[in-house]
Amino acid sequence: MSDFTSAWAACKDDAARIELFNRWLKSRRPLPSEDARHAAFRLRASLVGLDEEARIARGEQPPVPPCRTPPRTPPRSPPASPKTPKRRELKHQRSACAEAYSVHDDWDDIWIFGYGSILWRQGFAFERSIVGYVKGHVRRFHLADAQHRGTSKDPGRAVMLEQGRDNDRCWGCAFLLPTRDAARILETMDVRESAYEKRCLDLYGRSSDDVPIVRDVVAYVCPRCPQRSKAAGHTGESPITTIASIIASARGPSGRNVDYLYRLDGWLLQHGIRDDHVRSIAKLVHEREEAEEESRVCEDEPCAAAQGRVVVDDGAAEVVSNCGRSLLAVGVVRVVGDFGAGAHVAVVSVAGAAIAAGRAAY
Repeated sequence: MSDFTSAWAACKDDAARIELFNRWLKSRRPLPSEDARHAAFRLRASLVGLDEEARIARGEQPPVPPCRTPPRTPPRSPPASPKTPKRRELKHQRSACAEAYSVHDDWDDIWIFGYGSILWRQGFAFERSIVGYVKGHVRRFHLADAQHRGTSKDPGRAVMLEQGRDNDRCWGCAFLLPTRDAARILETMDVRESAYEKRCLDLYGRSSDDVPIVRDVVAYVCPRCPQRSKAAGHTGESPITTIASIIASARGPSGRNVDYLYRLDGWLLQHGIRDDHVRSIAKLVHEREEAEEESRVCEDEPCAAAQGRVVVDDGAAEVVSNCGRSLLAVGVVRVVGDFGAGAHVAVVSVAGAAIAAGRAAY
């Protein structure tokens, strides 16, 4: 704000002040207080009036006389009746919530906050992205997904952004929309996320917990109204063991629900973000998969008398089966059982099929 003040004092005329203020608006630099923000916008409105008066004084724009009385002659033809809004517009109007608002003007940069699959598959063009978090919200696997990672009979689970406590944080990524396509992309997102509440939140980063790095980021949040949240697919609070069991078995047109979970958990770990909810579910699902693999009973004779099992990848399985060569450590995926050198072990594929049996060399 000190740079802006000094530059403002250096301006020689009103035109230079207006140009300086417009550049500040486009940069979207945060102001230290809400009062300063309101004062700046009031200043811009007054400067626009001064600029118009200056153009009139120079003769570049003719003065517009005020029209205090309505014209005496009525219009010859009645005004046209308003057109019936399209179905898409009606749907958008019905989805509008009383709390949904937008503080963006035509000259503002528009950012969209991503917290789920939008982190790795945006579906829209963007100029740049910033990793950060929003306050007072949490990410939870409380969305019943019957379209992508599940079916209507066996819905999977996806994450939702929910209202939390004041000290809660939800880490994600904000994407800056291109100026020329921002209105179209935002309209598409409004229709796609029509079941959610559209809110404008401040994005914070690791540098400061008090000063946001981007203001008024668009976020689609689970509705607070119970009826609307249920219509949006909100399942309510569930134990993480129940959620892990659903994710482990669900599958839909977009693939396994487990892949969605692991992709989200991997993105968070890659960016050094700790999300206890996602991490706990991922660990439970991973342990469940390992337990199912170890509990497979091999009915072949080599496995029945073996003291342990050595699970190998497809390449090692082909070499052992077709060439009869010894197994190298590079092809071992996992070892099941407690045994040492000289123990009788069975070699099985990842799918659990018995391949060979022999003595362990190490």
